[in-house]
Amino acid sequence: MKQIALYTAAFGSITRFNIPKVSDNRIHRFCFTNLDPDLISSFYQIRYMELRSIRPQVMKQRYIKICIPDEIFNDYKYSIYIDCKRPFHINYAQLLSALESDSDFLTRPHRKRSCIYDEAVFCMKKGKVDSDIALKQINFYTEEGYPEHNGLHATGLILRRHTERVKEFGELWWEQLKKFSHRDQISLPYVAWKNNFKISLNSGRPK
Repeated sequence: MKQIALYTAAFGSITRFNIPKVSDNRIHRFCFTNLDPDLISSFYQIRYMELRSIRPQVMKQRYIKICIPDEIFNDYKYSIYIDCKRPFHINYAQLLSALESDSDFLTRPHRKRSCIYDEAVFCMKKGKVDSDIALKQINFYTEEGYPEHNGLHATGLILRRHTERVKEFGELWWEQLKKFSHRDQISLPYVAWKNNFKISLNSGRPK
């Protein structure tokens, strides 16, 4: 099995496409997209896919992000997902050292908020989410007993160790997006809490 794949997703239209700085050139790099490959940098190996059954376009991106493509999951021990709109500096060794032995999933703490309820309110105020859907979602989480200020993650970068538990967790997380809002940062802490799934945090300042 190969060691590590870095991947991103670009669907519909993109206003900017950033190329990350990578500490190890041996990392295999993929972009899953339905765009013209000429629009994507040669930094990535292109994997063209339509995902016609998934709509709207933002949900196609979320699907690739959350449900690790089989080519990546089956052939590699680890993967790093990154948001193609952000200029990341990927230090694989540092990320791997931050992944705890009893965790298969690492992301970053949110820099401004620590509560999914506050995040939902922020997204509603900014018009990033349908208010009716977001209210239904947070009311459901409240009824479930999910606590306030129980952490919030910045999911533009995710390192995962490829285990069956990670695969199952991704499917549960995806179900929340289909049921409620596409804003995955709102649902991630709830799904982890509900399923006793540990998320490691890379607390270094994001680059």
